[in-house]
Amino acid sequence: MPGEESYTRRIAVFLGLRAFSTLGDQLLQFAVPLIVYEATGSVAMAGLAFLVEWLPRLTSLPLAGLLADRFGGRRLYMVADCLRAAACLLTVVSLAYWPGQTFGLTAALMGLCGFLYAQAFIALESTVPQLVPEKNLAKAQSVLQMINDGSGVLGPALGGALLIWIEPADLLWVSGAGFAVSAGGLVALSGLGMRSPVRAGAPRPGVLRDLRAGVQALVGKPVLLSLVGLAMVVNLMVGLALATGAALTVGHFREGDAAFAALQTSVGALSVAAFVLMPWLLGRVSVYRIGAGSFAVIILGGTLIGLAPSYPVYVLGYGLCIGLCGLFNVFIRVERLHWIAAEERGRAISLIVLLNQCTLPLAGLLVALTAEWLPVHALFLIVTLLGGIAYVLVFRPLGARAVTAT
Repeated sequence: MPGEESYTRRIAVFLGLRAFSTLGDQLLQFAVPLIVYEATGSVAMAGLAFLVEWLPRLTSLPLAGLLADRFGGRRLYMVADCLRAAACLLTVVSLAYWPGQTFGLTAALMGLCGFLYAQAFIALESTVPQLVPEKNLAKAQSVLQMINDGSGVLGPALGGALLIWIEPADLLWVSGAGFAVSAGGLVALSGLGMRSPVRAGAPRPGVLRDLRAGVQALVGKPVLLSLVGLAMVVNLMVGLALATGAALTVGHFREGDAAFAALQTSVGALSVAAFVLMPWLLGRVSVYRIGAGSFAVIILGGTLIGLAPSYPVYVLGYGLCIGLCGLFNVFIRVERLHWIAAEERGRAISLIVLLNQCTLPLAGLLVALTAEWLPVHALFLIVTLLGGIAYVLVFRPLGARAVTAT
């Protein structure tokens, strides 16, 4: 058994590298909508870019699990960050030579990075249990969540500050550097998180078989199906907000790049504040009530976006719509664990995540298809009406069966 000092050093290095990788991802998500909208001036193209980013993130999730099992989580994580770094650097150089191909180049970048994000996400899930003793897993996961939320604040803030001196496209250098540091630093963790090679002739899990098993775990469990439906509605609203944030800020409300950076930073700060308040909330209300309350506030945020007469009202709606998702996700994750057998958990959750997040790229597609004839604000109002119906017909009746309601 490695000593306590060795363990502390390993986990500190790993968490530090994860922070660089997450910061690189946040900078990328901040920079690309600005680059696309400033190059095209089109809300539809911004929505299409969001679709191109999220579709590979979802469709590659089952493949990511198979690759992590076959090659090892640490190795897959390192390759994913190395390729994301190379893609960022190649794209920023290409933009300098072919500025007229901005949308195509950035769409290719986001599609590739979306695919690699899924690989890194699943690789992280498989690496942490191998790196951290079981007794420290909860603490490590908590720190990782804080890193993710903190990067949501720091990434846009750093991006907005850098825009004082550089152009949005140059942020890709910084994002690529974050991925490069993460990938290169994993050399210090050599031998950790490595799985033994699959033995010759040993059965290997199939994507279709795992998906079929996940479907079977969902069928006949109305509570799980209700949770999936609610999460899909929330992600549709969040996807619309993310896909149109840069276009509405810079285009509709005529604010500058710095205002968009402040918008993203405020959402990250609200997410961190909600996470910090969670222990206090859990001591006073049930997890179900936290989920119901956050769902209602998210709908309110989407409604404010749809009705916003001014930029401050839009900022408030945007913050409520996205910043409260962490609280809603806590309810979803805790409740669903009570309805999934331990031996089916991996396959079922993989399918649930796939279904939950499929409305994120759908949001980008809706924006791209309706931008020419349906104002974005009207689209928000339609989706929030759908959310209100889901609250009345699905969420409130769920309280009678939800384990977390007690």
